[in-house]
Amino acid sequence: MQFDEVRPEHFTTLSRNPFPHILMDRLLLQMAGADADGSQYRKEVLAAAGWKHDGLVTFGKYPNDACDAFNRIREVLAQTEEPSEVLAALIKLNTKDYRH
Repeated sequence: MQFDEVRPEHFTTLSRNPFPHILMDRLLLQMAGADADGSQYRKEVLAAAGWKHDGLVTFGKYPNDACDAFNRIREVLAQTEEPSEVLAALIKLNTKDYRH
C-alpha cells in the first residue's frame, strides 16, 4: 500500500485529515488483529523500524526519530502487507542502516 512521506512536523501539528503515520498505525493494528496481538505486532514493527523509545513516549517528543521509523515502515508497506514479511524486511533494513 502506498502512503505519503512522513515529515517531522506531522507529529507536532493538528489536522482534520489523518497524517500518513496515523494511517500506517491503523493498518499495523489491523494486520495482526485489532486486539492485544495487533498492539504487540505494532510495537514490534516500530522497534524493528528503529523506534527506540518506550511505548509510553509520544512520537511528538522525538519527531525526527518517529519520522525515520515511519518512513522505513512506509517503504516496506509499499512492497508487502504480509505481517511476517513486513517485520522481517524492517529487521533486514534496520540492520543494513547500522552497517555504514
